[in-house]
Amino acid sequence: MNYRKAVRAGIELSQVGLGCNRLGEEDKDDRHWVELVQRAVELGINIFDTAQGYGGGRSEEILGKALGNRDDVYVASKIGHSDGGFTSEELVRRIETSLTRLQRERIDMLQLHSPSREELQRYDWAEGMQRLQDAGKVGFKAMALGSVESAVWLIQQDVVDFMQITYNIFDIEAERELFALAEEKGVALLCRLPLAQGVLTGKFSPGRNMGDHRARFSGPRLAARIEMAETLKLLAEAYPGGMTRLAHDFSLGPVATTCIIPGARDMAQLEENTAAGEGAGIDPAIRAEIEELRRTWGEWEGGYWFPQQLA
Repeated sequence: MNYRKAVRAGIELSQVGLGCNRLGEEDKDDRHWVELVQRAVELGINIFDTAQGYGGGRSEEILGKALGNRDDVYVASKIGHSDGGFTSEELVRRIETSLTRLQRERIDMLQLHSPSREELQRYDWAEGMQRLQDAGKVGFKAMALGSVESAVWLIQQDVVDFMQITYNIFDIEAERELFALAEEKGVALLCRLPLAQGVLTGKFSPGRNMGDHRARFSGPRLAARIEMAETLKLLAEAYPGGMTRLAHDFSLGPVATTCIIPGARDMAQLEENTAAGEGAGIDPAIRAEIEELRRTWGEWEGGYWFPQQLA
């Protein structure tokens, strides 16, 4: 496993982490999930990303059973929307739930879970994070945002050490301004959805219905992405590690990317993801081929690439 420096924080993270949004799903028992997390540590992963809302708290509980209060790994968690908003008092109150579930004395990276720009400006969340950091309950201030524009604005405020964003072969808006700014400020980027909810594994065919949690994202955008993934398959067939490795290496290509945080439901997926931890990102020649394919996909619309016929 290779490690990359989170400059502002002064720590090193495995370039492949574990996204824990599906950890604790009820079709598998606790032992399965605990062993999965512990195997991730054995493979060199030292960053685990969860949230209070994942599985109604089950994800945090599984991480607590698997990792406890060990200090050789980093746990990032997220506090989402509530009636109390993202106020200082609300963060100070709600973090206790996560600390109990995680069986930890502190959360290494505390994030707000997808607040809007208006919420970032309205609430005194930064004061709350500082209070928690001063109390030793939070290691670093972080944020998980869906809007690249909001991420750029927040990094300019110099109040966070880590930023979680979406970045993959389809979602490249971060390349426009965010990467350069994050690198300039030393803010580490945790890149979620490197496989675009599994579409970039190449396992889904046009017209196929997804029977799991991804079904709620179905519609023209998902159908379009599955068609786009089809155009990558010829390139992926000749790529060591296939489509999954191609997608991971793409997301690890920029210097600004500190780590990717794909999810895994079993040991095979975990080890396939972790294989990218040994690489150095995408080869420029392969990246150029992807860009050539991208030109056939259509115009940029609303932050996502659509084929011409669906734009």
